[in-house]
Amino acid sequence: MLPRIWLILLVASSAISLGCTQENSEPTRVDVSGEVMIDGKPLPKGFIYFKTIAEGVIDSTEIVDGKYAGQVEPGSRRVEIVAYRPVSGGTPGMDASEENYIPTKYNLESELTADVLTTGPNTFQFEVTSK
Repeated sequence: MLPRIWLILLVASSAISLGCTQENSEPTRVDVSGEVMIDGKPLPKGFIYFKTIAEGVIDSTEIVDGKYAGQVEPGSRRVEIVAYRPVSGGTPGMDASEENYIPTKYNLESELTADVLTTGPNTFQFEVTSK
């Protein structure tokens, strides 16, 4: 009788530890890269967000000189692009106010998309306008 109880406890503890391991594992991420142009020129500095609205997943990477590279979860993603500059008349330094100068049709109301594949390549080019 005693060996049977030990066997049951061993199986139960193994199942619990496997369940905990799977819940805490990091999601799969894949490499993405590309370019963002604004009015035909490389976007000097900004951020690109890859969003999965239903699950609330947001992955982002920095844009520098029109280029970006990072890792995101695969799947069909909505893409948002933002870039900030000081507001005219703002105080330089910590108190400086900034504004996103990329129109909302490329971020809050974006219809840009990317199908991020687990096998790649995941290179995406985006052309936005300042108006």
